[in-house]
Formats: sequence, C-alpha cells, structure tokens
Amino acid sequence: MIVKLRRKMTILVACFLLVVFAGIIGAINYMNWRSITGQASQTLDILEQNSGVRPVLEQPRLKPDSKPDLKKGNRGEPPEIDNTQASLSNYYVITVDADGEVTEWKSDRSDLYSDEQIEDITQTVLASGRKNGRVGTQFFRVCTSRDPDDDSKMLIVLDLRLEIMNMRSVLRLSILASAAAYLLLCLAAYLLIRRMLRPVQEAFDKQRQFVWDASHELKTPLAVIGTNAQVLEEEIGSNEYLGYITSEVNRSNKLLNDLLALARMDKKTVQPELKELDLGKAVLSVVLPFESTVYEAGKKLETDIPGGVTCTGDEQMIRQLTVILLGNALKYSDEGGTITVRAGKKGKTCFLEVKNTGEGIAAEDLDKIFDRFYRADKAHNREVEGFGLGLSIAKNIVELHKGKIKVESEQGKETTFTVVFPVA
Repeated sequence: MIVKLRRKMTILVACFLLVVFAGIIGAINYMNWRSITGQASQTLDILEQNSGVRPVLEQPRLKPDSKPDLKKGNRGEPPEIDNTQASLSNYYVITVDADGEVTEWKSDRSDLYSDEQIEDITQTVLASGRKNGRVGTQFFRVCTSRDPDDDSKMLIVLDLRLEIMNMRSVLRLSILASAAAYLLLCLAAYLLIRRMLRPVQEAFDKQRQFVWDASHELKTPLAVIGTNAQVLEEEIGSNEYLGYITSEVNRSNKLLNDLLALARMDKKTVQPELKELDLGKAVLSVVLPFESTVYEAGKKLETDIPGGVTCTGDEQMIRQLTVILLGNALKYSDEGGTITVRAGKKGKTCFLEVKNTGEGIAAEDLDKIFDRFYRADKAHNREVEGFGLGLSIAKNIVELHKGKIKVESEQGKETTFTVVFPVA
C-alpha cells in the first residue's frame, strides 16, 4: 500500500513539474519568437517607408565650441538615439513587373543570394497572394507603387536566418537545461516523498505486525472456549447460550483466519504455486457444492463454465477466490435473485465473472469496496454477515496471479465482478 502511495505521489509531482517546465520553455521561446516577428515587422515598415533602402543615420555630435548644458544633463557626450534602424538584418528588394517577372533585384549582401533563389522566392510569394508573410527564415512584404500608372510591385524580403538559428539554439538549450533540472527535481521529490512516508511505513508495519501477533494470540483462547463449550454441551446438553458461544467462536475464528491470510500476503510469506490448470474444472469444484446453498436461500444459480480452459495459477487460491465472490454474490443478491457464474478464454486471457441481481453498489463506493473492513451502506448491511475482508483477500489473490479484478454495478439491477488471468 505504501509503495503504491509513494508511486502515485511521485507520478503526481513529476506530472506537475513537467507541466511547469513545459510552460516555462513555451513562454521563453514564445516571447523570443514574438520578439523576432516584431523586429521583422518593424524592419519591414522602415524599409517600406524608405522605398527599400536601408536608412543611414549619423550620430549627432556636439560642435567643438559648444558647451555642455548642465541643466539638461549634457556633459559633452552624444545624446542617446534609437539604433533600431541601424541594426537591420540582411535583406533584398525585388522589383516585379505586371506579369510577375523579376526586372531587378538588389541587396546589401548580394553574394548570399543567386538569381535562381530570387526567382523561386518571388514566385512563391506571388503564388501565396499575401501582402505579408514568411517563407522559411525569410519574412516578406509586397509593396505596390505609389504611382497609379506604375503596375510594378516591390517585394522586400528580410532574411532572419541568423536570428532564427539563435532562437533554435535557445530552444535546444532551454529544453536541455529544463530536462536536467526536471530529472534532478524528480529525483529530489522521490527522495523527499520516500522520507516523508517513512513514518507512515513504520506505522503500517507495526499495525501489520500487531494484526499478525494478535491473530495468533487469540486463536488459542478461542480454541479453548470452543472446546469447553463442546464439553459442556456433552455434559449438560445443548441450549441457546452454548449455541451463542459456539456461533461467536466460529465467527471470530473466521475473522482471525481472514486477518492471518491478509497478514501472510502482506508479508509475502504466501506465494502462489503457479502452474497450468483447467480454470473451468477449478471453478466448478466450488460452484457445484454451492448450488444447494443458493437454492436453500430461494435464489437461482446460472453457470456458463466450459471445460478445457487452461490458464496459469494456483488452483487452491483460485478456488478460494471463487468462494469469496460467490459468497459475496449470495449475501447481496435480492430475494429470488439470480447469480450467474461464467468462465472462459478471451484473446490472450482467461476470465472469471460472477454476477448477481440486487440493489447494486453506489458509484462513490466502487473504488472502496476492495479496502479492508469497508462495507458499502454500513447502516443497511448490519444485517448481512461479514467483516469487509473477503474482497480485499480476493484482490490480493488476483494481484499475486498478476491479474486484474474490476467491478461494475448498476444500482437497482445488478453487480458484476470480473477477474482476468494470463493464459498459460
């Protein structure tokens, strides 16, 4: 139980950290991309305003005979200017006639491009029909002539390959750094959770040991009480009080046996002898003797258990599992209700299904009925015998066989328990 709790907490923390780091990576690179696209849009605006020519700005300088204006904070240094225009990326401008043919192109780095590349980008941009857009690492803008008699177009293309390469480098570095931090934090979380749950593990171990010791210690006095009750019955004859004593002794013995069975499973002292067995034969060995009990209770038993269904398991444990599920179905089926037992093979698995008509199980109780001592609708079920340990034992048996058990219930109609085993 503690191992499962630790695993669930670790997975929960790992998922939370994954979402956090994914959000951080996404935010950083999204802002980076927005910065690049914003820079591209601003640069294209500047180039469009200057008819595709990079503006050249000179730093304003003070005249040799000028004096600093101390009131304005001027100490002889040049005033700050906006360097955005001076830091334009590589670009080229293409002039296209009315027929879509390139008539001229120019660039401040013409050595980076060829006529074929210019022709390809031109046709791609014109085919897109957009005024603004991006082709790979190149951002473009289509400008029409201000002269109404001029049908030519000017295509301004901004090459941001270096910026995008840098962005991809930032993305890779952020992923690698985040992955390293994520793994370290997951490891730290695992160790911290392990340390936090250590007192719980110790308390659980002590509780388990107490159940083990108490069950063993109580078996002797119960055996003495039962034996003395039998001796008294032989000497003075049977009466209702001796019957009560015998009934309670038997009931307590059953509780102790269930507790010991769970304690052995917890301690891993009980391991199934896994071997090939006929599932139908093992189930029928329990179901057939159970028929008389069902009929005496005024209920019906239906079976669909073919022979020759081979699976891997411990035959004794499979029988015990069947007894638990049948007993549970008998207790909670309605008056004159029907109990259906099916077994067989489905794909690569064997299955055992026990269904009973009745009130069913509330949806909020379905995840809890396999917990120890848990009984759904406790006020109503005081009349029903049991301690709430049978289904817990059944679940442990199924897990020892590396199988799965599930329950489906429709209130007011029926409840179905399904167990799946691996095929031999």
